Amino acid sequence: MAAVGEGNWSGEEKRKHKRVALHVPVQCRSGETSLTCQVDNISISGLLIRTADPFPQHEELALRFPMPSGRAIECNARVAHMVPDAFMGVEFVDLAPESAAVIEEYIAAAPALQAKGKR
Repeated sequence: MAAVGEGNWSGEEKRKHKRVALHVPVQCRSGETSLTCQVDNISISGLLIRTADPFPQHEELALRFPMPSGRAIECNARVAHMVPDAFMGVEFVDLAPESAAVIEEYIAAAPALQAKGKR
């Protein structure tokens, strides 16, 4: 089976952390390029971001997004996988403890998303 990377998501669930829905805008910046995209879901390890123009795999990004509590999260992330014209999965690389606590509180209170193929 091919590794998840650019455009070849296998459909196999490999998540280690609970993932929950979060639908907020996210500002993604790398160098001089800045995009406003839409968060689809969140875990303590990262985000799934819907975008027609995902950044390349392994690209380092600066992110800023609001949480429903009103707190804005600012952190760096790495593009773990992407599918052109669809989405990118990013992994947090320097999440501050205060930000992690806000995310963990939100995740604990929300229902988990079901893995594809599991009902």
